[in-house]
Amino acid sequence: MVNIAELFPGKTRILVVDDDSDLRLTLCEYLESRNFTVSSARNGSEAVTLLQSRKHTFDIIFTDLMMPPGPDGMEVLKAAKQLNPLSYVVVMTGYSSIETAIESIRCGAFDYLTKPFKLAEIEIVANRILEYLILIDDNKRLSSKLAMATEKSTTIDSRLERIEYLLSSLVTKVSV
Repeated sequence: MVNIAELFPGKTRILVVDDDSDLRLTLCEYLESRNFTVSSARNGSEAVTLLQSRKHTFDIIFTDLMMPPGPDGMEVLKAAKQLNPLSYVVVMTGYSSIETAIESIRCGAFDYLTKPFKLAEIEIVANRILEYLILIDDNKRLSSKLAMATEKSTTIDSRLERIEYLLSSLVTKVSV
């Protein structure tokens, strides 16, 4: 599998939020080995505090859905989207249901993963987000180039119209 994190300029910052310390540490180590810059939070409260501190901006957030007793993954998702609408949140849960999946997506989650999952699935989702970010960046760059080309074309068209006008005036004067 191509590691798109190596192709994407700059380090992508990921936050892993899970109250299961074994899973959290495993995800962090795995993502770091894939060239991502990773931070972690043990629960929703810690995650929301990190997000609100604004010291760190996270491109991708993987959050567990159920983290008693404090804020759950939905609260982390809402806080992340409110504080940085350009962050991409992936909700992970061992208690999946159609209702929580739909609610997660409606609240702005990029994806919804059911536990247990393979580590490669995490990398696939992170790479899909990076590909999406690259496409958005390419779209902005190409739109800008198109706008400049359109502006130049408009300028050339107006010059050609002026030249045609002058030529027709010249032809009219010579004919007379």
